[in-house]
Amino acid sequence: MKKFLTVLLVSVFAVGAMAQSPVFRVGDKYMMDGHMMTKKEYRGYLKNACPEAFELFNNGYKLSIAGWSCLGSGLVINSIGGALLRKYYNSEKDDTDLVYEFGSSLSSLGSGLTTVGIVCLSVGYTRMHKSVNLYNIEKAHRPDLRWVLALNNQGGMSVAMQF
Repeated sequence: MKKFLTVLLVSVFAVGAMAQSPVFRVGDKYMMDGHMMTKKEYRGYLKNACPEAFELFNNGYKLSIAGWSCLGSGLVINSIGGALLRKYYNSEKDDTDLVYEFGSSLSSLGSGLTTVGIVCLSVGYTRMHKSVNLYNIEKAHRPDLRWVLALNNQGGMSVAMQF
């Protein structure tokens, strides 16, 4: 009985040791076991460790890049449209209707792109942050092992852990 309890205790510690360490997000970096990782390092780690979290992180990463692109181009286009509208309002109003139409169109387009960029950024970063939670649920708290019941050579039942 004492031998059985010793084996059971050792197997419980072995199960705890198999669980992977959780990941914590610290600003724009990710920390695991005291090691700080950049987004690229974390993305490379997820690719092999947890494909589900990798897909979520990768999708969010791409959305955030698209969001920054839309935000930047939207701000530039909006400022050009604003400059044309300022030129229209500061000039005499003869033959400048084309400047007004072009300036207002650019301002509308720039505002739309800026709004789309903000939405893409927020959704992208949310998905990247959710990948940390998914990894921690999938890998850090559930070890990959199974308990197997089998008949042994002597006609008795055996319990084994399969890793």
